[in-house]
Amino acid sequence: MGDKLVKIQKSNCRFQAGKAADGKPTIKLEIFQTVASLGGKTVEFELMGGTTLQEAKTLAEAVNDRVIAIVLTQP
Repeated sequence: MGDKLVKIQKSNCRFQAGKAADGKPTIKLEIFQTVASLGGKTVEFELMGGTTLQEAKTLAEAVNDRVIAIVLTQP
């Protein structure tokens, strides 16, 4: 009776290194299936100061080797 229904949304994804409008390296999460709870928003990761674009690319590649999907849960 106390169990709550949890809504789970899942999408395959990958990480892509690039540059923000200010020229700083970032890593963007690319989502391949529609995830309604994101409402069309994008997810981008700001990196530590001093991170080069090449380091961002290396990091994105390493994450892509291990991560296959994003999973969002909503109570």
